[in-house]
Amino acid sequence: MASFSGIRKRLGPIYAVADQCIYSASQLLLSFALARVLSPSDFGIASAFLAIVSFQYILHTAVVHEPLLIKRYYADRSAAWWSWALVVAVSVAGFLIWQFTGFPGPLNWAGVALIVGYEIFWISRSVLLVGRRFAVLCVSGVLICIGYVAVLVGLRPATWTQALLWIAVIQLPFLVLIARSLKNVIAPLPAPAGAQTLTIREATAYGWKASLSQLMSWIMTGGAILLLGSSADSAQGGLLKIYITFLLPMQYVLLALGYYILPKLAASWKSDDRKDAFRLFIKFVVFGFVVAEIGGVLLGLLGPYLVVLAFGKNYGGMDFSPFFYAPAIFGLTMCLRTGFRAAARPGALLWCSIFGALVFAACMLAARPPISYIQTINAMTLGFACMAAMMIGWLFFIMREDRSGRTA
Repeated sequence: MASFSGIRKRLGPIYAVADQCIYSASQLLLSFALARVLSPSDFGIASAFLAIVSFQYILHTAVVHEPLLIKRYYADRSAAWWSWALVVAVSVAGFLIWQFTGFPGPLNWAGVALIVGYEIFWISRSVLLVGRRFAVLCVSGVLICIGYVAVLVGLRPATWTQALLWIAVIQLPFLVLIARSLKNVIAPLPAPAGAQTLTIREATAYGWKASLSQLMSWIMTGGAILLLGSSADSAQGGLLKIYITFLLPMQYVLLALGYYILPKLAASWKSDDRKDAFRLFIKFVVFGFVVAEIGGVLLGLLGPYLVVLAFGKNYGGMDFSPFFYAPAIFGLTMCLRTGFRAAARPGALLWCSIFGALVFAACMLAARPPISYIQTINAMTLGFACMAAMMIGWLFFIMREDRSGRTA
């Protein structure tokens, strides 16, 4: 048994990486399947509904996932249920506001089913991750991929409403995983010595602070899809969804590298000699920018062929010229975020994110309707570029402040 336990510990990082790859593949597969079975206009509307889900994911990560990973246990079952209910309630409220103010059609309750279904799925992932049950996570990820293919490609729903309802139904079996694993995240009685339990107040306090800067970035990505998917030409929302989908692999690579160097970077930043931290951070930013630019150029050249292969012939005429410059800017901002996390400056990061979102909003307001996905991508790129410029200036200030404090 001891040798088996040792093997499990060694395989833990491999399982963790495999789970992230499978989860990322499931999201890509969902986009591919929807684009192939729905018309371009229906795919645009479905993309708008899924943008609400991406908004919900930010809330879930901030209110449920990260606090639970930090504290390990909820104080009691009511703290768990209220935390989960809070995420669903805020997400549904946001969905209803969009339905009544921005959606051109009648109120459609498929969005509520989608929100509830995805929250079940994400709660199961959070509970399993806390318990380090990576093998179960990998298996469940494979099953969700099979489910997407079965209901979207096999059944071929005729409308976007049917497609979204089937996606919601697929998530329901994960209730079984929650029921079987919930006891593992509720503080036992008597509580272990030194155990810190999570209350609803602590989860809420952590959540609103952690989610604000991410919500600013969501405005320029998921929010933009929501805007275009709600317009008269909803197909533009689908085209923007495809653009952002092609950016996902680069995002996951840079995110993984950032999390990998973050502990070392944060420790070096807190030490008396920060030169190593500055060198490591500058190398990471330059490397990330170069990788993103190379990836963008390749997508610009190969994109017209890849989009037909992945999404179908309906999108063969998509303009891939923004890939020659936009991914590099997007990748740069992702790498710079790591510096703010290492320096423990979430407030500064929030202000930079707000500045970028305001620039994006100004560009969209100045654009002449009907707004195309190319106009939105250019506004998004300018918003991220302004955010990156402010981040570089702020980090330069932080570094100089640290040097002056060390000299004194």
